[in-house]
Amino acid sequence: MVASYWETARTGFLAFVGVGLLVLVPLGLLHYWRFGRVEPRRALVLYGLLAYGLVALALIFLPFPSDVSKLCTGDQMLSTVPFQWVTDMRNNMAAYGRSGVGAMVRSSAFLQQLFNVALFVPLGVVLRKAYGRGPFAVVAIGFAISLAVEVVQYTGNLGFYPCPYRIADVDDLISNTGGALLGWMIAPVALVVPTVPDPASSAAPLGTVTVPRRLVGLVADAMVVLVIAKLVLPPDPRWALGVLVLLRVVLPAVAGGMTVGGWLAGYRIRAVDGSRANPLRLAVREILGVTGLLTYATVLSPLIDMVRLDLVVMASITLWTFVLPVFLRDQRGWHERAAGTRAVLLERDRSRLSKQVLRT
Repeated sequence: MVASYWETARTGFLAFVGVGLLVLVPLGLLHYWRFGRVEPRRALVLYGLLAYGLVALALIFLPFPSDVSKLCTGDQMLSTVPFQWVTDMRNNMAAYGRSGVGAMVRSSAFLQQLFNVALFVPLGVVLRKAYGRGPFAVVAIGFAISLAVEVVQYTGNLGFYPCPYRIADVDDLISNTGGALLGWMIAPVALVVPTVPDPASSAAPLGTVTVPRRLVGLVADAMVVLVIAKLVLPPDPRWALGVLVLLRVVLPAVAGGMTVGGWLAGYRIRAVDGSRANPLRLAVREILGVTGLLTYATVLSPLIDMVRLDLVVMASITLWTFVLPVFLRDQRGWHERAAGTRAVLLERDRSRLSKQVLRT
């Protein structure tokens, strides 16, 4: 019995891996569009619920019947007697001449109800710990979900099968609801489940220059460099690298943190306190960011010739420049933190944003 549950749970988890990969990008984009960043705790709870839901559905409905013609045998597929499992357990123990607590906890009827309780415990834990729901709400939600499952089972998966292949049992309804309540009771000790912050705390501050906006500026700068390199410079990539340094370090130092791409995307680079960023800060920002990565790839990598080091450098800079900032409220990468800089909106974009806020 335990082995069959484990195999079914494994099937559900594999389904989560497949479905999770399919919905990862859409959900991430939706999350980012709503909050201006991907809030880690919300993302963790969301994917945890997705994994739990798919595993639970697999345990409830799998395996599907292989021979549909054998379903409609006239057996009673609806049990409306509360705690019928207690009678079944006693009859089972009597049939085998067993007694005592040990025999009781090993009986299939007891293990089935224990499983039904355990199945809904995570739901109660998440509803209280992550979303702050009270006991009545948890009981109501657990009862509603369990009732929906029993209805689907009794109707042969909403008519997909001519007859039900799982018994719709009032004891399952009681056990599932009790499991949700038990999860609510033990939720305070569930340290792995984070509390989901409210939307105001989840969102990036108004006027934050997001990672996609900075990517647009970076791509625009790269296009300028490519055009200049194609039309003017020798074919040696180090010349293009020099133009990139001029465009990303020297020009911002002269133009108050502005690059061509930054002007197009509507932001400039400033010191953390909002003052003008000096050339040293701009240089550190670029050395630890994209310009440093391209310098390594163009100049150092051919000399060192170590593929593993190349992968480490590329992965590290990409991670702290573009990936980790997505989860942070201020959207600043580690290269910006080390340099003491941040991107700020241009006046025209701040004015437009203020007008939008007033209209809403």
